[in-house]
Amino acid sequence: MIRLLLLAFLILTACGRPLTQTERDYLDGLHGASLNADRIRIVKGAPVGAVTFRRMPRPRVTCRERILPPVKEEIVTSSPAAVALFNRIFFTRDWYLENYLPEYPERLHLVEAMLLAHEVTHAWQWQNRRRTGYSPLRAAVEHGQSRDPYLFDLEGEPDFLTYGYEQQGAIMEEYVCCRALAPQAPRTRRLHRMLAAAMPVSPLPQSRESDVYLPWKGAELDGICD
Repeated sequence: MIRLLLLAFLILTACGRPLTQTERDYLDGLHGASLNADRIRIVKGAPVGAVTFRRMPRPRVTCRERILPPVKEEIVTSSPAAVALFNRIFFTRDWYLENYLPEYPERLHLVEAMLLAHEVTHAWQWQNRRRTGYSPLRAAVEHGQSRDPYLFDLEGEPDFLTYGYEQQGAIMEEYVCCRALAPQAPRTRRLHRMLAAAMPVSPLPQSRESDVYLPWKGAELDGICD
């Protein structure tokens, strides 16, 4: 029944838009030839509802946490910004854009770039499912098994594919953040080695390649990816 509902939803929203050229160029640097960008469609409107839950602060040790204001433990009601189903990415109307990388490569809108990279990584998981074992239902199950399915630990030298599907998306977000702000920092290089073993990610630049639009003027950039 769930599969039939998903199929019906995909048929009803089959149009969507293709990736823009700047989005393609950006994603090519992350996933390379392991992603078929022609198959990706970006859809306005997502099959998600608001959920009330207790939000727990994450450790402020990652790039993706330090570019945003600190959060406190509290009860919140919110919905995801997007959901990926096979090769389609459904963004809520508040988060949908006609182009997530309008000024790339000269300027990078960091939050938008991180969000797109996370969701397209789910499409990458689907396209490479013989290696990843991915399905949207398996990914959905993670949300019932963990209080925070996006939280990850980089201890040791782990294989990217040993992480959960949402963790893989979060790792890609972290890589995008570190690559943009501190391309030669230790954490950036470590993330790069992990991803390069799983996909043909482009070499790290020696210094920042783009002007970066940050989401918060108080972002803590000192040693952000050490």
